[in-house]
Amino acid sequence: MSAMWMTFILALVYLLPEIACHAGHDHHNHPFLTKSKAMSFIPQNHWLHRRSASTCQNNEGYCEANKMECMNYVESNREHFCSKSPNFCGSGQTCYLYTPCPAHFELGCTENACLGLPCENGATCSRLGGSAFTCSCTYGFYGSVCEYVDSCVTAPCVNGGTCNRNASSYDCSCTARYNGSTCETDCRPGPADVIFIIDSSYSAEQHFNDSKAIVIAIVNKLAIGTDDFHVGVLKYSFNTSVEFSFNNFTDKGQVLSAIDKITRIAGPSYLDTALDKAKEMFSSSSTFGARTHVNQYIIIVSDGLSTLRTEAIRDAQILRSQGIRIFAIGNGEQVDQTELLQLATASQYVFPAGKEDDVTNAILMETVSNNCTDCSLHTTTDILFLVDVSLYQTSLQQTLDALRDLIYTALDYNANTHVGMATFDLTAKFKFHINQYTEKDTILLHSQIGLATTNRKSNISAALAFARETGFNSARSDARKVLVLFSSESWSDLDNIRQQRQALNMDNVTVAFVMIGRSADLVTAYYVAEHASHVFYIENDPDLYRFDALVAQTSHVECPNDIFDIRQ
Repeated sequence: MSAMWMTFILALVYLLPEIACHAGHDHHNHPFLTKSKAMSFIPQNHWLHRRSASTCQNNEGYCEANKMECMNYVESNREHFCSKSPNFCGSGQTCYLYTPCPAHFELGCTENACLGLPCENGATCSRLGGSAFTCSCTYGFYGSVCEYVDSCVTAPCVNGGTCNRNASSYDCSCTARYNGSTCETDCRPGPADVIFIIDSSYSAEQHFNDSKAIVIAIVNKLAIGTDDFHVGVLKYSFNTSVEFSFNNFTDKGQVLSAIDKITRIAGPSYLDTALDKAKEMFSSSSTFGARTHVNQYIIIVSDGLSTLRTEAIRDAQILRSQGIRIFAIGNGEQVDQTELLQLATASQYVFPAGKEDDVTNAILMETVSNNCTDCSLHTTTDILFLVDVSLYQTSLQQTLDALRDLIYTALDYNANTHVGMATFDLTAKFKFHINQYTEKDTILLHSQIGLATTNRKSNISAALAFARETGFNSARSDARKVLVLFSSESWSDLDNIRQQRQALNMDNVTVAFVMIGRSADLVTAYYVAEHASHVFYIENDPDLYRFDALVAQTSHVECPNDIFDIRQ
């Protein structure tokens, strides 16, 4: 045992008789220590502790000799006795225990409010004159009488947030960039590394500039910078060319200029080589500037007609297994949705050309916390199915089977999808209106019964005009609107069909064309469609898988256009 502790114990031994005695009792001197010497070894806070509420309330002699000190330990008693005589003191007077000792409590009245012990939690009361007073709070408390715990003393608000005391709780006023109870959530989208892979092959020859425009539209909505989004671009045909990498540009203007300068080199469509190069770029920080611990994306702009499809799909699976998200945008003279669906992370990552905002918004929503609310998923979609029953539709039963599969898939994928159906030959008429039926089995039943080909020709432009004028009258005001036309052959007056489709697009209606069977006139459908990715060719049952790309469009993400400005 140390000498210090031995001395401390001896001091206590000397003082124990005094602690135990009442006033007036004899004291006995210790043979080794004087009283003053013993007290010098006792820490001051320990000596004060013995003069506590217990001493004042149990040692009458001590209390009588130290009334003002003991006044600090009788708040509960004061409240008890003063509350029993609520009118004991007049206006401007404070009730207090004039004698606070347990043998005989006596009430008194005073203008000195501090004698009423108004300050809480160990605060010091100071008289200001008359009955006015102020409390000097101890650390961690606040309020007029220090009645509240100051929860802000621990600085709980982070990232520049301001702490606002609310009684014994708090809330944080966050800066524009952050959300959360303590401003802990960063709601600025990003950072992320994004590789665009552009198809430069023969099959995409006529649409190469359109593919560049798609990439430019997406980049335009991203914040490009050191701590934001980094972009790289690959171009492929027989070989793959790295147009620029993550570490080449950190300014959006430079990125857009570099994309605009990309030229096409035609050849076969070896997408697998481009995916191998993308894997190399993501794994090499020193050469290509890839960052660790950020979201990684590949956005493929392709017609889905790869020369070595199996190899491309295998490489995409490897990349996805490494946590890299793959988007696929259909663009070209023709588009096969089957390959795009197998390349992409999921069906909702497959998009038609013209939906660049949907692509960007999906990325923005994924690169922030789930607690951020700037971006939101919208699922309200109304679909009108327009079915050709004219005499030229020799595959009507196959059409109805495909229609049934599409309806079932759409309603199963998104329960907030409502559908209607109309048939047409020279004229069009409703089978059932949008929102008329909501039960899946009822909708499927009414889509099939009583349908047969007529002996009349078809007028597709008139059917589209019918859909534009009346088809969506019962649609929900906030719904995304989609028209799906089933007709396989004998189209005429193509320019009028195209004009009616354009008019529907102007009304924010997406128009998709479904062609059934070997006799389907695909060339005509591609001519009248807004983009080739809006044409779905169904020859056999496995081709029904392509509908997943159409169904995925029934939900989409919306974000503010100025999301990076409001989240500075």
